[in-house]
Amino acid sequence: MPDPVLTEIGWAGTALRLAGTLKPRGAVSGIELLLRERGGDGLLRVPASARERDGRIAFEAEVDVATLAGGDPLPGGLWDVNLSVGAPMQTTVVPLGPVSAPGLDASPLRRFLPDSCTVIAYFGAGGALMIDVGGRPHVAGSVAADTLSWNEEREEVVVAGHIDLRRTGRPISGTLLMTERRSRHVYEVIAMLEERPHRLGYRAVVPATRAFIDDPLPRGTWDVSLCLGFSGMHREMRLLAPDEPVDVQVWRRLRHVRVVSSAAPGPLTITVGRV
Repeated sequence: MPDPVLTEIGWAGTALRLAGTLKPRGAVSGIELLLRERGGDGLLRVPASARERDGRIAFEAEVDVATLAGGDPLPGGLWDVNLSVGAPMQTTVVPLGPVSAPGLDASPLRRFLPDSCTVIAYFGAGGALMIDVGGRPHVAGSVAADTLSWNEEREEVVVAGHIDLRRTGRPISGTLLMTERRSRHVYEVIAMLEERPHRLGYRAVVPATRAFIDDPLPRGTWDVSLCLGFSGMHREMRLLAPDEPVDVQVWRRLRHVRVVSSAAPGPLTITVGRV
């Protein structure tokens, strides 16, 4: 079945109203939304109305986040929004959002519930629609870094790249997060953001030796991701390595220490010392 086309999305009170169309390949016995909890076992069903129009099926549904869970609010976490299309012999479940009508606003949509909880509907990696309840950081796909370079004068690793604003909206902050594989310790540096036509550039520097403000990146193997901050929400994207890696020797604590990064096409990692 071809992907459904999302034609409308917006808040009406505490209900997220969704509408779209699809072109079935046979008879359709029913349509509903499935909300599946990312990283959990939660699954909620939302009925949708459907009617035939010009050879396509038009559907509408309302996700009331204040009462969806048996009269209680939608639990905190990240929820993927899928469309379930029933047919006489099988049921097909497809993501909602990768295909949208021209001109549909893809900016994150926020709603604040009476208990001050923030709920945000937004399009994640690949354009799939998600609902974020509570605004906790979540991994939202991956994006390739454009360049990884070595600043010899300042002895820093410079990470630079861009993201597509048409699917992410405009963040207000950026942070480069590095997580050590064994200890799970997290090392953070500020990512400078620069808005460009239809995309957002980012640049972050990781000190490899003693700096005035930041301690150098400790020994270990570090997985690198970019965390973007929006109003009431954070989105974390795993960075993929660029073609050219960094491989240098630095002088730390009276000995040479190797700093080396991974190369495309895998995820970006930075290794300091022998691991």
